[in-house]
Amino acid sequence: MFKKAMQEKTMHANLPHLRRLYLLLLTGSLCVLILSCYHMLSSAQKAQENAIIENALIYSQIMDEQIPSPTSDAALESPSMDSFLQEMEFPITSPTAAFAVLSNGKVIFTKGHNVLSHKLIAAIVEIAKSDLSIYTYTDMNLPDYYFYTITSQVNGLDYCYYEPVLTGWRLFRNSLSVSRGLLLIFLLMGAIFTFSLLVATNPIGQAQERVIEITSPNEEAEETFGSLPYYSGIIIDYFSMSRKSVSSETLKLFDQIIRENLSVNKILYQVSAQHNSDCLQYYMNYTNYNLRVLSDSLKMNLYNAAPDYNINIFYSTAVPTCQEMENELLYLHHHLRYSLIMGYGMRISIEQIKIFESSTEVLDPNVASTIQNHLRTRAYDDLYNYLGHFKNVLTHYRRSSSPKYSFKEVYRFAEEAFSVVKLFFQENSFSHPMVQTSCITILRSTPGFGAFCEYLISCIQAYQQENQHVLSSRNEELMNNIYMFIEEDLAGANLNSIARKMQITDSHLSRVFKKITGCNFSEYLSERKLEEAAKLLLQDPKMKVAEISEILGYGNPTYFLSRFKAKFGVSPSAFRKEHLQGNNTP
Repeated sequence: MFKKAMQEKTMHANLPHLRRLYLLLLTGSLCVLILSCYHMLSSAQKAQENAIIENALIYSQIMDEQIPSPTSDAALESPSMDSFLQEMEFPITSPTAAFAVLSNGKVIFTKGHNVLSHKLIAAIVEIAKSDLSIYTYTDMNLPDYYFYTITSQVNGLDYCYYEPVLTGWRLFRNSLSVSRGLLLIFLLMGAIFTFSLLVATNPIGQAQERVIEITSPNEEAEETFGSLPYYSGIIIDYFSMSRKSVSSETLKLFDQIIRENLSVNKILYQVSAQHNSDCLQYYMNYTNYNLRVLSDSLKMNLYNAAPDYNINIFYSTAVPTCQEMENELLYLHHHLRYSLIMGYGMRISIEQIKIFESSTEVLDPNVASTIQNHLRTRAYDDLYNYLGHFKNVLTHYRRSSSPKYSFKEVYRFAEEAFSVVKLFFQENSFSHPMVQTSCITILRSTPGFGAFCEYLISCIQAYQQENQHVLSSRNEELMNNIYMFIEEDLAGANLNSIARKMQITDSHLSRVFKKITGCNFSEYLSERKLEEAAKLLLQDPKMKVAEISEILGYGNPTYFLSRFKAKFGVSPSAFRKEHLQGNNTP
């Protein structure tokens, strides 16, 4: 026995040295892992630059073979040359790259994906062709691009190859190979294994428990604890409204008030304070007492003594054995999370928790789509009423006639509502603190489902107020240009053509248009064409419907008829007849 005790003593004495060793190994593993990832990303970036140069040389050689000698500007800009260039075999292998040919600073041919405006390409080529290295173009409205320009020694044309700069996951994915992937897995597993060893040698349970030396009211009570017929327990769940960690003085004050209440009511007790859950836990042994009355009294006394703290009191039922009491307190510990949705200033029994947990009631299965539709249609008042209805749904949570909801169900509603609003802000480039946080963080900082709904309403109100001023002078100018380009060529207007004229990408134009108008670009263009069709039908009664369809750029007259009827409820011919007869009626 003595030998075994000495071995255990020696093992515990060596634990600090082992923990330091494991900590050094973990730090080294993470450093190697980070350096490996950095090296892989740097290699992938260099590989992209080399690939750009290689592709630019290949495509330049193809163009030199197609145009072997200098050609006049008139010939280059002729329709036959344009048709020849568009039809020639010229595959762009990269799904994000584009290739442009310029003559005397003017773009005469483009091929590939993510094609930028000709004016922008010409300006960049003028800068980039003086440098033999890859040129990086940066603009707040566009992703970063790599440009590589070559001036042909055969025909004097400028060739420009460009593609977006790879970043983030796409760059990391390109850097991966089988050997590199195995290396990362090996390093990650090594770090996880070392961390596991570090955790295994760390006495977590002892470190997390905050021990407070508390004695029973008197020595006789201490000797007789556990001999009375009923056992029960209470958990004091406290929350600092100032979000500061609770001080030892405040804990002593809490304990003093609780001990005085228990002593006055002649209840024998023991106590433990759990640091990891911010609560005080009391084991009680008594003959006959109403714990609901005790909980109400404790709640009022604790609030009066420490008004900066919110208190919830969870209490178990009266059971005949100490083991049953401990089991019930473990159950209550697991469900202290109900404070997050019910808020504070309450007493909650284990019986209530079990009723909540057994409930299958659903708040609203369509919460995500409902909030999304209200945001998309800017029905803010309806959205505020919707959230306001659910804001008070837990007000009568404890009444026997009110429906009960489990924590899982209430949290599902909160998480879906939060995610929809957060995604909407991100899609509309609205900067708000909620975009950088999470649903559980909000519930922990301001407990209570009602407070959570109020927070969502305040976030949406901030967006609504900001959105009222979104038409700044810059955006007004942008929208005026879009409308001007649409009216100039209503038949041929499309997202791509207008984006190229304005030197912005399709996605940026679409996003800005949606943000300002609230509708998609394609929806607006379709509505505008149909309005013009109705106008032409009445302006010239002799003009055929097929001619109007062709003028407005509808390739298929049947499609034009279906779209017109969907908007106005009648065919174009019936629309013309109805309105012309109405105008001629005396």
